[in-house]
Amino acid sequence: MQNRIKTKLRITIASVLLIISGSMGIILRIISVDYLLNFNRKYLVSFSSKLVLKIIGIKIQLPNEIPFNSENQYFITFNHNSDLDIFALTALGYTNTVFLLSDRTLKIVPLTLSAISIGVLYIPEQHKTEKRLDFFKKLEKIAKTKKINIAGSSEGVHDQLHGIGNFNKGVYHLTTVCKLDIIPVFIGIPEEINLIKGHEHLKSGNIKVEILETIDTQNWILNDLEKNKDEVRNIYVKKFNEVHKTAIV
Repeated sequence: MQNRIKTKLRITIASVLLIISGSMGIILRIISVDYLLNFNRKYLVSFSSKLVLKIIGIKIQLPNEIPFNSENQYFITFNHNSDLDIFALTALGYTNTVFLLSDRTLKIVPLTLSAISIGVLYIPEQHKTEKRLDFFKKLEKIAKTKKINIAGSSEGVHDQLHGIGNFNKGVYHLTTVCKLDIIPVFIGIPEEINLIKGHEHLKSGNIKVEILETIDTQNWILNDLEKNKDEVRNIYVKKFNEVHKTAIV
């Protein structure tokens, strides 16, 4: 009973923090006409993400290196095993980066405020076929006309699990057509502190974010889309098994 009350209190405080920081970020974005988007990404939301994790009892270890060549554009992807992932990713503070998030999360007001403050783009869920197709066409146009990186999960929306889910083809079509080299981010979350069973089972612990070797996509072609997608997934499966001493496939 005491643990549940403590967990609810932690989540409430974290939610209030997101509302405050997100609202501040939106105001800064509006008055600067988007000029302060990178400030929000690098400082405001990065700080609030780290603080949210700290409030709920999570200590995060971040990589020191920034794997960007300013001359290139990248697709930054990550393994999506937990609701903690989005905070781990935004804690990196990457600038000139558009984050992708499922439109299913729009109902989570604190998260949405924070997301709007850094210019998140919302992907329609898979059952919204036409809207999703239009979204990726617009995203392709953005990637081709603006010098900006795109960050999103290859797994998309799925039930949380201790493993690596199936990868979606949409983002790999984008990386192939737009020649975006891939920066794989691996988020190591121990099974015992994951939120698979629900937020009421929140536990303290450590998570580690690692940057894996950049994947060159300059010679990728659409005919190899399925093969290339599966090869990237295999990188994550191998890393997951290495970190967690498992044998998932």
